[in-house]
Parts: sequence; C-alpha cells; structure tokens
Amino acid sequence: MIKTTSPTIAQVAGKLILASAISLGITGTANANQLQSQVLSFEETRLPSFVQNNHSELTQLRAIHGDQSLLWHWQQGDTLAINHSFERMTDAEATRAYGRGATQVLSFWLYNPVAVDDTMTVVLSDEEGRESTDLKIQMNFTGWRAVGVSLNADFKPAVTDYLAKLTFHAPAALNESAAPLFIDRIMVSVDDKRYQWSDHQVTTRYDIPEIDFGLPDTLPVPTQTELDDAKTIQSQLIEQYSGSAGNFASLEKRFNAFNIQKDAQGVITGRHIVSGYQKTIYQPDHLLPADKAAFDEYAEISDYTDLMLDLAKAYHYPSFKGDRQQVATMYRLMTEHLLDQGYAAGSSLVTTHHWGYGARWWYISALMMADELKQHDLLKPTYDALVWFSREFKESFDMVLSSQSSDLDYFNTLSNQHLALLLLNPDDRERVALLHKFSAFFSGALSQTPPGYHDGFRPDGTAWRHKGHYPGYAFHAFKRAALVAYVLKRSSFALETQALDSLKSVMVAGWRYSNPYVPLALSGRHPFGKLGVMHYQSGLEYLAKAYPTLDQELASIFLQVTNTPQAQSQSIFGQSVAPAKLPQGSWSFNGGGFVVHRYGDRMAVLKGYNKDVWSSEIYYKDNRYGRYQSHGSVHVMPYGDPEQFGYQQEGWDWNRNPGATTIHLDYDQLESPNKHSLMVRSEEGISGATTLNEQFSLFTFKHKAPSDIRKFESTFEAEKHVMAVDDKLFLTGNGIRNADGHHQTETTLFQLAIGEQSKGIWINGVRHQDENFSETLGSGDWIIDDNGVGYYLMDVDTVHVRRGPQQSRHDKTKKATSGEFSTAWIDHGRAPQGAHYEYVMVMETNPEGMAAFAEEMKRYPYFVTRKTDDHGMYIRNRTNNLFGYSSTGYADFKYGPLRSMSTTAQALIQLKGEMAYLSVASPELMLHPTEPTPTVSIDVVVKGLWKMEGADYFYQGENTVITVESFFGESVNLTLNKFQ
Repeated sequence: MIKTTSPTIAQVAGKLILASAISLGITGTANANQLQSQVLSFEETRLPSFVQNNHSELTQLRAIHGDQSLLWHWQQGDTLAINHSFERMTDAEATRAYGRGATQVLSFWLYNPVAVDDTMTVVLSDEEGRESTDLKIQMNFTGWRAVGVSLNADFKPAVTDYLAKLTFHAPAALNESAAPLFIDRIMVSVDDKRYQWSDHQVTTRYDIPEIDFGLPDTLPVPTQTELDDAKTIQSQLIEQYSGSAGNFASLEKRFNAFNIQKDAQGVITGRHIVSGYQKTIYQPDHLLPADKAAFDEYAEISDYTDLMLDLAKAYHYPSFKGDRQQVATMYRLMTEHLLDQGYAAGSSLVTTHHWGYGARWWYISALMMADELKQHDLLKPTYDALVWFSREFKESFDMVLSSQSSDLDYFNTLSNQHLALLLLNPDDRERVALLHKFSAFFSGALSQTPPGYHDGFRPDGTAWRHKGHYPGYAFHAFKRAALVAYVLKRSSFALETQALDSLKSVMVAGWRYSNPYVPLALSGRHPFGKLGVMHYQSGLEYLAKAYPTLDQELASIFLQVTNTPQAQSQSIFGQSVAPAKLPQGSWSFNGGGFVVHRYGDRMAVLKGYNKDVWSSEIYYKDNRYGRYQSHGSVHVMPYGDPEQFGYQQEGWDWNRNPGATTIHLDYDQLESPNKHSLMVRSEEGISGATTLNEQFSLFTFKHKAPSDIRKFESTFEAEKHVMAVDDKLFLTGNGIRNADGHHQTETTLFQLAIGEQSKGIWINGVRHQDENFSETLGSGDWIIDDNGVGYYLMDVDTVHVRRGPQQSRHDKTKKATSGEFSTAWIDHGRAPQGAHYEYVMVMETNPEGMAAFAEEMKRYPYFVTRKTDDHGMYIRNRTNNLFGYSSTGYADFKYGPLRSMSTTAQALIQLKGEMAYLSVASPELMLHPTEPTPTVSIDVVVKGLWKMEGADYFYQGENTVITVESFFGESVNLTLNKFQ
C-alpha cells in the first residue's frame, strides 16, 4: 500500500465534506451521525454519474447489496473511476463514536468469474489526484471476495483526508478473452478496529496465520486397527448428530427462503450470506432506509448452516428415503452458493470473528455428506475452506499445546468440528496421524492448568472464559468436550485418563454449584438466564461411558439430573446404577471468588471479587445494572426453577442483591459508565474462602471500590465475613464506610418476587401476606422470608421490611419493569463511617423453629466474633467447637487455638478431644499474565504441640508452626494429633 502526495488542497476540504454529507442524506455538522455508513450501491436505472468508464454497465446477473451490481468489461490498461467525496474521520473520532476501539474502513465486493494471475491496483485519492494511495488486490480467485482496509491504520501515512476518488486499474495480465468483473457495495464506514484481516487478496496490518498441522514428510503406514478405529469414530460422530429433521416440506421451505438458483450456464445466485461480526462494518442501526432494507435481506450464516445440518440429518434418516436425492441436491446447491459467496480458502470476508458460533454445523454436515460432496468435486474445496476459516483458532487446530489451547469457545463450538475436519482428510496416512495428534493435544488441553487468565479448567473446579470463571461458556463446553471423549473411547485414539478426570472434576463442580440452575451471582452477563446443569446432562452420560469402565459417580449424577429412576439405568449404562443424592456439604471456589454450602435441597452461594476475580461482566446491552453482583452477595436457593422462588427480572431492584452491601443508586447512576464491557477487579480488596473437609466454610470479602471509574464512589469500603455451618450461615460486616452523602448504604437480607408459591413472611411469630406492608426492626428480631429462610438479627442498624410494588428496568433493553416483591434490608444511613452488622440465616425453617432458635441465641449465642486488628478477624461457632480466622496480611490472634498467620489467608480449625482438623487457603491466586500460577506459602501458628502428615511443621515453645502450600486458592486440609 503506497501513498504519494502532491501540494495540499485544503481550500476545497469544506466543499468535499459538505458534498459528501449532502449526497448521503447527512445534514448539519460532520458529527451529525458519524456512525452512518457511506454506501454506494448500484440500484439506479442507468449508470450512475459517479462511475467513469466506457466499458461498464449495471447488471442483475449477480449482486451483494440489493438487486444490481456494476459490471466492468475490463481490458488491459483500462481504468474505472468512482468519483465520490467520502467524509473522513480519524480513528480517535471513530472510537469516540463507536464507544470502543474503532477505525474508518473502505470496503467493497468483487466477483471474478475467471481467476487472473495478477494484481489489480486501486488508487485512493483526492478529487484532483494530488494525494493518492495505492491498494493492491490479488485477482487469482473466482467467486465473490470482500475487500476491507482501514483508511488510517493499513496505510502509512493514512489515506488523504479529502478522499473523493477510487480508480481501479485493470491487471496487466488481462487478455481479450478475460471475463468481466463485478463490483458492488462500495462503502466507507466505522468498524471495530480488530476486524480487518489479511487474506490471499489483500494485506492488512493483521496477518492471521494459517493452520499448520505440522506433519512430517514421511508418515507410517497405518495399521488396519487404526483404520477401523477411524471409521468407527466417524460413524459414532455422525450417529451423535443424526436424528429427525422435521419433514421434507419444512426443509424445502427453509431452503427456498435463501433464493438459491443455478442457471443452465452454471451461474449460481442467492441471498448474501453474512456472519454476525461481518455486520459491524455496516453499523446497521445507523444505515439510511434504502441501505437498511438491502441489509435486512442478508441471511445469517448460522441459519444457513443450521439448515445444512438438518439436510444432512434428513439424508441419513430412514423416513426421507424417498426424498434423498432432492435433499442431496439442496445440500449441494447450498455448498456451491456458500463457496461462491466467498466462504472459500484464501478469503477473509474482511473478518470471520467468532467463526465457530455461526459456521459450526458446516463441518458436521460436510462429514455426513462427504460421499455426495466427493461425487460432485466439492469435497476438496469444502475441506480447504474449513481448514482456512479455522485459522481463528490456530492455537487449537495446529494441535500444539500452549497456554491458549484450552479455549472454552473452541471446546464448545469447534472441538467436534475439528475432529470432523480431520476425518474428512482423504489420505489414510494423514488422517490417522492427525487423529493421533488430536488425541494427544485434546488430552493436554483438558488436563493443563493454563497460566494467568487464559481459558481452561482450574484445579478448584472453576472453568475460565473471559479471564474468569464463567458457567455460561463452560457448561456448553463440557458437553461438547465430553462428546469428543465418548467417540474416541476405547480406540487407538482414546483420550488419556488424566484428561477425563480433569473434565469430570469441573463437571461435578458445576453440579454442586447448580440447584439445578446457576444462581444469579454466577450468571455472567445474563442474569435471570436460567442456565443449569441440564445444559450439559448429555455430557455427563458421554463422559461416564468414555472411561475404560463405566464411571459410577458420573452415571449416578446423570440419573439424578435427568430424574431417571434406577430401573432405567440398565438400558442406558448396561448395568444397574442408583441415582445420586443431591450434594451435601461445603465447597470453596477461590478461582471464582465464591462458596457453595448445601443443606437438604437448599444451596447457599456466597460471592465476592478481588484482584484476580472480576465482580461481574457488564456489556452496554447486557447486565447494565450488575455492578453489585459480587458485593459479598449471599443467596439461598431452593431446588427448582428460580423464577418460582422469587427470582424474576420484572421489578427486580438491582441495588438490592441479597447479602450484598451497596450504595443505593438510581438506575442512570448504577448503569455501566462504559459503552462496551466493564469487568471490575479490586485494586486492593481481598475475597476468598477456605473449606474444612467439605463440611464447613469461612468466606471473606474485603471491599475497596475502584478509584478511577466514573459513577463509582471511590471511598466505598466494607469488610464482610460468612461462616457456613450445618443449616446456618453467620454473616458479619464491619468497617462499612463511604463519603456519599446523597444515597443510602444498605445490606440486603432478601429480595423475592411475590408469586403463587409465596408463603408470606413471618416477623417475630406473626405472619404477613398483605400486598402492601412495611415495618422497621432491630437487634433481637427475626424474620422468615417467602422461601422459608430465617434471619435472626443479632446486632444490626435499622432493618426495613417491605412488601409491595417495585419499579425497575430491564438489564438489556432499559425498558421499565415492575413487580410485587418482599424485601428486607439493613439501613446503614448516608455516608456511614464504620457501620457494622451481625445476623444468622437459617437455610430452611418454620415459625416454631425460628422462635426457639431466637431464644437460644439470646441465651447462648451460637456464634462469637472479634475484630482483632486491621488485618485479622476471628469467628467462633460454639455448637461445633469451630474457629474461623481471616487475615489480610500478617495477623496475631488472641482468641482460640490459632496464634498467628503469616500472610493473607483463611483458616478453619475444629477441636475434637485429642485431635484437631485444620483447613488453610490463600484467597489470593497470585496470577501473572504469562507465568505459571505459583503456590502460596502460609505459616500458621497453632497453640499447643501437634503432629500431622501432609505439611512441614516444627515446634516453637509451646506452639506448633505449620507451613502449608496453597495452589490456586485450594484449601489444604490437615488432621492434627496432640503430641504425647
């Protein structure tokens, strides 16, 4: 890309910009609508005046945008000029308009009926040609190709500010028999700056390397067993995706919607096929009406490949036997049209970002239709295209294990597709070698603990995507990864047991933190989305069967999740398996900053955030008001549909996340200050937990608000602790302070929509079911919410209880919503300085039980707490002789059996006669972007002389100094015996 400059013509700049604005229907200043794309289409009845060429015409033979394109009967030495003034903008201006990194892009479409082994030059210049830049385009292709280049970033220096002319210079290699060139939809627009990718036609600043399988030149001859295993794997993979695809009439109707036609001369046409991120370049919400109408005629590749999969299913389904040939013809035409649209090897289509989500079913359907494709010479171009477009996931498709190989999007959208692609390879030696390499790679990708914030599975059971634990991505990844394990089972290419165990670990963890749905605190950017363990229930069956012998635990969990009785297990697993009971106990997941504590059919989730774990994922149009998702929230979820238990979006007060301590803001102030994503991590805060023998947990959230984010109160601090014991949660907070004198600071006890299953609330033995009710409570009072969860108020500021209507906004649309709710919260006042609270939650109770508990608590409190200093906190549970210690640095303790902890840590110790049970964990993950995650060494000094296994220790006077190593926040559990 070469630029030449002649004397400036600044005196005409104003005229050029004004002319561009008028021609595009833009009025006012240049900033009137900077996101409105400047589109040149060819829908006129005669050749537009801005086209300067004597050998061109309008045609309806082929088109991308609308019904017509420009047909250039090019000749050697010929030029075609587009004389039009485009309004220019800097990338800084584009970024401000778009809200995140953006650039101004020139793009257009070319259709080449016959490849030309030469380049075409497009000169970008001002009106008089004094400032010009060359764009070289390789023309050695057939079909449609999209050209997209940044006017600022792909040329050094940038293209002229007075862009008014595009001059196409025909390749020198053209001869008299050359076929004419089609040109369509010339556009200058704002695009995400990440999305202009190089390909075989155009070189941009982004070189996306191609897949390199790295096979040696000489490959061994495969054994018959390997060949047979490969065939079995192919059959099993096809079988997993086979099934009914509706009826022929519905398939034909869907096919006809794409308007695919092929004439006698072999010209194939149809609706333009576009992927999701290829839409960004148009800025659809800002298009002029005529351009928006043409844009709306585009078809989504996800819908397109969905139909391809259904056609492939029909081809294999017995009831379609009579329509098999017509089904094959439709599939073949869809393949030809897709390739013709530019979904071919060497073509970037400007970008195919998030390729797997839209095109995943092309791979599977191609495997299912391989014989038909081969018969019509479409197998190789299909295989080559799929290899080419997989380059976005080169770190996985190259099958060389790295820190980026455990991508959850790859597991979900392309792992099965990767396997299908390798099975499509027609060469026996290569296919077998690739399957061996795939097995080794996939085993490693499942087994490894990636460094830093990379995607992948962690030893505590969390599964990372977007630099944090993310069930919304993980659950779908579990299912697809388990299917890979299943189809490779007991073959020459079976996954390693360590890989199966790693996948099992995160799947079992997901079952533990779902009930059966994922709680609000773990919902990512989709609150109230109803994600649940049932979304990977088939994966539980796949993985159970993938082991050399049936994994009984996974099989039993599958039966529980699917509500399948033991009597049916024989037909599923070939042996009798009893369904699992709901998990009982406690688990800490410091990789996600949360604790799960289960009792009966109830699940409590305690959630915080810290320096390594983000608070919530907020997008401009998703989870806008989710700031408090992890502010020490505590939810007790009954088993079942959350909406039936009061968790509904309509009317939900986003300031009152149960358990969270928040500043109550209006929704304009609470909404994310960013136009795109916001994922807050703490600058100083600590959040984490330890769990003792999967029975008790201690959770700490020490909050320090970010200092430099607009709309956030930088002085907001709080320290919160929860001890989870049996059916009770002891919650305490202290040091709650901020300088916001305009809004109330609150700690929410509960917020539940009033529905058909609501039981009403109980306050000090009196039931309240009125639609409009309010009361003020204080220390010593108790409440039972609509779900039967009890709250004993030990030491609190004023508590407000209210039943009645609430007004809110939808997190995606901002539309006003309303609902009837029961709500209770502790009011810490405005600008509190050192506010505190203590209360106990009983996970399921009744009025009689709660009244008795309240009397016991007044007589002999089950929980005692002491704030030792700025770094230490002590909590005791008398009923279990359990002691909890939290430190945010070196801390000495005066109470209980622990004397000190050397660094930030959480500890639980239970005394039982001559024995003690100790659990210690670091809430700090100590992540580094590229380095392996280190273990954290913690010295714990325990009063008395003890001996143990599993840790180094020595005696210091009458104390025992124990050194534990906590990796990725995992709890280290030790059994201590008194030294005799």
